Amino acid sequence: MELTEGIYPLEGNSKIVINGVKIHILERKKEQEKKPKKYLGCISGSGFQYISSLFPAGDNGKFNFDYGQELFELELLEGEGKAVLKKIQAFNIE
Repeated sequence: MELTEGIYPLEGNSKIVINGVKIHILERKKEQEKKPKKYLGCISGSGFQYISSLFPAGDNGKFNFDYGQELFELELLEGEGKAVLKKIQAFNIE
């Protein structure tokens, strides 16, 4: 799955449709000390794929997460039914 910057439909307050794939905003059932409560996952016919934890980023509705060695910002505009995905930077792992 590839994540690209853009503005995507937000279904309810928990599903984002990116390139035809539904990404779910989920909450952990149990609190974990070093992990935020919310995370991203993809549920499809082949099962569940964990994507990343969602780290709160200042304003309510803004989160940072990493995927595929890139750092992204996700802003949920619930009143408008939109989610804005921005690439912040790429990781340089050597």
